Amino acid sequence: MAKYFFLTGSAILIVGLVAGYVATEWSFIPLAIAAVGGVVFLAGLILATQKFWRRRSTQMGVNAFVATIAFVTIIGLLNFLGVRYGKTIDLTENNLYTLAPQSQQLVEQLENPLTVVVFEYPPSQKHERLLENYQKYSDNFDFEFVDPQTNLAKAQKFGVQSYGEVYLQYGEETQFVQNISETQSLSEVKLTSAIQKIQRDRVSFVYFLQGHGEPPLKEVKGGLSQAVASLKEQGYQVQPFNFAEESNLPDSPNSVLIIASPKQELFPGEVESIQKYLAGGGKILLMLDPDSNSGLDPIFETWGIQLDDRVIVDASGQGEVLGFNPATALVTRYGDHPITNPFGNGISVYPIARPVDFVEPEGVKGTPLALSNEKSWAESNTTQEQLEYNPERDRQGPLVLSFALEQREASANQSSQNQSSKSNSQKPSSSTTEETPAANNSETDADQSSQNQPSASNSQESSSPTEDNQAENNSETDTDNKTDEKTSLKPSQDARIVIFGDSDFAKNGLFVRQLNGDMFLNSIDWLTNRGEASLALQPKEQTNRRINLDSKQTAILSRTAMGIVPLIGLILAIISWLRRR
Repeated sequence: MAKYFFLTGSAILIVGLVAGYVATEWSFIPLAIAAVGGVVFLAGLILATQKFWRRRSTQMGVNAFVATIAFVTIIGLLNFLGVRYGKTIDLTENNLYTLAPQSQQLVEQLENPLTVVVFEYPPSQKHERLLENYQKYSDNFDFEFVDPQTNLAKAQKFGVQSYGEVYLQYGEETQFVQNISETQSLSEVKLTSAIQKIQRDRVSFVYFLQGHGEPPLKEVKGGLSQAVASLKEQGYQVQPFNFAEESNLPDSPNSVLIIASPKQELFPGEVESIQKYLAGGGKILLMLDPDSNSGLDPIFETWGIQLDDRVIVDASGQGEVLGFNPATALVTRYGDHPITNPFGNGISVYPIARPVDFVEPEGVKGTPLALSNEKSWAESNTTQEQLEYNPERDRQGPLVLSFALEQREASANQSSQNQSSKSNSQKPSSSTTEETPAANNSETDADQSSQNQPSASNSQESSSPTEDNQAENNSETDTDNKTDEKTSLKPSQDARIVIFGDSDFAKNGLFVRQLNGDMFLNSIDWLTNRGEASLALQPKEQTNRRINLDSKQTAILSRTAMGIVPLIGLILAIISWLRRR
């Protein structure tokens, strides 16, 4: 019986398979024929192997097979759920694989689709992991890796200049983020900053003051074209500004005025216009070389700025390794400020720089940004062939090259004092009334003592108090006018200043060296309040736990590994052999 089932089922199964293959379409009929043949074939197989299934070994084998299938199914299901709804735990010391809260919040608030386009192929696992961390927090965040050599159309669309460029695409807008390479990885700080900027609706303006011998904005040696191009890439509107063409600076809270080492002094009227600009909440970036005489002393006095005309000399020898002379300050120390927090121990260079001091006047807060090393000094005589430190004329380092200044909020005591002084100045009648009796008594005594005097003298004496009162009123009026004028030029609470004792670091060539460009752009971002969240991010660096061995320690370790350890094993083997004997 089993034999017939087996043969019949095989024949029907073959007919169904051949019918489906010939028809080139697996419709219901060939599938049904093949299914019937398969069932008949299995029935014959079961009938033929009843003895086989009754064996104890067969039952144990089937149980083991079913248990294995169930185990594999459960493991596969858990793996699927883990990949689909996975949760990761970052056990690294510095949370290297966890996004900062600012980045998470920024991505969660994305209202429209945003794509990160990385012109790198094959993709780096490190970069892919970072972008996947962003993608976890929003469905509107996406990324793609593109090979610029095969996808030329996309590379031309974004204007790719070199391999490894990273761009953002947000609607119709595109923005450059950074260039990645083997030594420069994709940075969370730069990516978050770029995402923040491309979503910003407001337009920020940057004005370069011209007309006083400032560096040109063109692509020439000593120009600022690279700085201008970088500002435009960051979404700023860049324009030159000349007081000969416009008398007043634009009254915009989202603007920055850059004064880069003018060769001629500004006119008093121009300085007053800048003071009014600060009074309206303006922001200024000052880059003043040692030979620059800007004429901005009234602003320096208000903000507590003091400039040293001596040149910073770096005798550490670190600059010579990078091809700079001792008159170039090489900075690796930075202050605690949003502008410089992302730098770590990075390098920025400042050729022919001057020290900047801050006396901290009332109402102004100053934070140092860049400091020279301890082997530096401020040289007073740069014409000598051999630069040597003279304690009588020179100034020992470390020295501050840059400050970030902002207005402090007025305290409650100061505001109450101002209100009380205003109330006193608004009530002159009460003090006059109180002094009236004494004045009357003195006038009565004067009349009694001058009864025998001529009338002309009496008239002169009576007219002199009136003239004195008029003079006092005029002097008080002049004082009030001066006070009002000073008050109108007082910086607003929103005003900010960043000052550098050097302008060469932002010029063509040096702008792209080390952290010079980042220092410049971060200063502009802080002045315009464009990058407060991203500037507060600090790069996460893996703690260096390497053990640096000198030559003596290396020799000892080598001898131990190659001689002593094998010798110990040999001795133990000999001891074991002797015991067995």
